[in-house]
Amino acid sequence: MGTSLPAIAFLDHSDSLARFRRAFGGQVFAASDASYDRARSPASVNPVSDKRPYLIARCTSPKDVVLAIAFARSQGLEIAVRAGGHDVLGASVCEGGIVIDVSGMKSIDIDAQRATARVAAGVRTGELHAATAAHGLAPVLGCNPAVGVAGLTLGGGLGWFLGRFGAACDNLLAADIVTADGRQRHVSAGEHADLFWGLRGGGGNFGIVTAFEYQLHPINDVLGGVAAWRTDIGAFLRFYRAFMRSAPDELTAEVSVVMLDAPVVLATVCWSGDRIEGERVLRPLRDFGPPLADAIAMVPFAHLTDRPSPAFSARVFGPPSANQNGGRVYDYWRGGSLNELTDPAIEQIVTRLQSATRGMSVGLGHYMHGQICRIAADATPLPRVAGQLTYFFDANWRDPARAEAAMAWVNDACAAMGRLSSAGTYVNYLSDDSDVAVRDAYQSNYARLVSLKRKYDPTNQFHLNRNIRPGLR
Repeated sequence: MGTSLPAIAFLDHSDSLARFRRAFGGQVFAASDASYDRARSPASVNPVSDKRPYLIARCTSPKDVVLAIAFARSQGLEIAVRAGGHDVLGASVCEGGIVIDVSGMKSIDIDAQRATARVAAGVRTGELHAATAAHGLAPVLGCNPAVGVAGLTLGGGLGWFLGRFGAACDNLLAADIVTADGRQRHVSAGEHADLFWGLRGGGGNFGIVTAFEYQLHPINDVLGGVAAWRTDIGAFLRFYRAFMRSAPDELTAEVSVVMLDAPVVLATVCWSGDRIEGERVLRPLRDFGPPLADAIAMVPFAHLTDRPSPAFSARVFGPPSANQNGGRVYDYWRGGSLNELTDPAIEQIVTRLQSATRGMSVGLGHYMHGQICRIAADATPLPRVAGQLTYFFDANWRDPARAEAAMAWVNDACAAMGRLSSAGTYVNYLSDDSDVAVRDAYQSNYARLVSLKRKYDPTNQFHLNRNIRPGLR
């Protein structure tokens, strides 16, 4: 979909690139390499994220990260940073620069006695869930097991335990980071405390984090899973609004409406408290009309979001069609936050679904309640508004000819919903990287973040993110 850039050939034969390749411990991919196309693709592949960097440097150690930053500076290359590659704006790839890819850094060290985990930056949520489950422990991360822990945590990190234990950033004990000057720093509440504060929700603005240390919690089985309905969408969303207003700390519930031949409502829940109480709390949800299927049960937390059984899938989605068995899947999504799921917001969702086609979906979740709202607003950069929730519009397709229409549906839906959205947007869902949008997202914490940016990245090398520019006030 892209074309080669002439400067690639120059870099391929430069002495500096040859020296970089020799010193680098990981893999370096240029356009002439057979694996280049695979290496450059982020998790959400679409025309917007189909970019061709000069190089992808897949790191295996902090030393590799240092070398990659130094090479980028010496060559004047724009830097994109990739861990999980799920950034909503596709910022983990760039055109003509270098992708510093830490996805291959996978070490996990668990101290069961202290209930902590030291995790390299390439680890994904599901991988850490599996590793901690063996010790009867769980981290506080996000809801999608495929998402990398790095970007999730740096953006704050909302997930299944936000009511009980807060956000991922609230459970971050320390981190190792390479800053723009190439220095490796260990940061915590007692070391470089200002930078540690900024990493807990300030995004990738201050450097490349190579390792995280998390507080873990004693969680084994949870009452959770997914249930599905074919029902009136507006009625269900109004029920969901009332249901979450009284949600105990132990409950998180995410809702998505998936377009098949008709819209299907999917509710995925996690109850991390007493089972009997959980059955009582979840009863109104499970009794909302006759469900197509209900797979909510006691499950090991690490398997909460496993694929439903074949019987569940067949009942809800029907038999797989022939075109689902191969070919590239394209994906495009955007999102934001709502201070409240108002009637106009519900009406907007219902209206947008009327023009949706198969493969499109709407999601709601990350309802702010409980512990996450008890933490002071300036304790981290993460905005905390009781009752706030996130939304997204997503399109999946296989036929490249559908790209324009699918992406237009997402963009139009988000533009319409944006008029109803909150200013203090959850940064990992912030689909606008303008200065105004970023300032509005961080609100009263923005000025402090700008000061940190001036200190640790004064030339704004790390700007492919929800950028906090050092020159702004």
